[in-house]
Amino acid sequence: MTKRCLIVACLVLMGTTATPAAPSQDDALDVGVQLSHITYKEPGIMKQTGFMYGMLLSYTLRKELMVKFDGLLTFGQMKYEGSTWGGTPLTVTGINDNMFELRAVFGPADPLSDTVAVIPYIGLGYRYLYDGANNSPGGYRRESNYLYLPIGIESPSSSRTGWTVGFTLEYDLFLRGRQVSYLSDSDAGFNDIENSQSSGYGVRGSLRFVRSGRNTVVLEPFVKYWNIAESDAVPLTYYGAPTIYDIYEPENNSTEIGVRCMLRF
Repeated sequence: MTKRCLIVACLVLMGTTATPAAPSQDDALDVGVQLSHITYKEPGIMKQTGFMYGMLLSYTLRKELMVKFDGLLTFGQMKYEGSTWGGTPLTVTGINDNMFELRAVFGPADPLSDTVAVIPYIGLGYRYLYDGANNSPGGYRRESNYLYLPIGIESPSSSRTGWTVGFTLEYDLFLRGRQVSYLSDSDAGFNDIENSQSSGYGVRGSLRFVRSGRNTVVLEPFVKYWNIAESDAVPLTYYGAPTIYDIYEPENNSTEIGVRCMLRF
């Protein structure tokens, strides 16, 4: 089994000193932008790399419980490095990708204790990725759907003015995946394939630099990692006639490193 790990890189602290943050009972709305770089690999088969950029929205409600809703929408262009079905090396650039993610998590409104200044949380997340790789001969569109259970801890928000530093660490329990491959894009005779995925995991972490004052600014460098096992296999047909091939989604992993910049209201 692939070793599970999470590496969170500490960026420059902008000359500030991290101090424990006092908990805040205020609701918060974060609106901002995100820039990231993604590397997707099917080991020994292919990889795609590229930059994604987009918008995000997060609302946190704190009463007896902390409830947080997140929405993310990003776009970008990928570079494919692999081969054709016949084994000929192939490189394709300018592949249009877009992704959105919806999440809801909840946990206690206050830290566990004065000495353990973290807030645990659990929730439900959905991730959708569209890969428009039909811009080359033999290419086809793909859709990726993940349903997962985020389980993590984060440092509490702060009501202190000036810069404060916090963090988030999370394990994503993979519940179910569905991959749709539009093979009819490459040849009208092929059937489109839907593969189910049942095994995998994700990990993510971030640092959070918050400058409170008249206008609260949040800078959040982050890393996300997914490792998904091989899917089930679906028979390939050609104009309705069975072929000798079964199509499956190979074992794959993706690493995303980026930064968010938000205003808090």
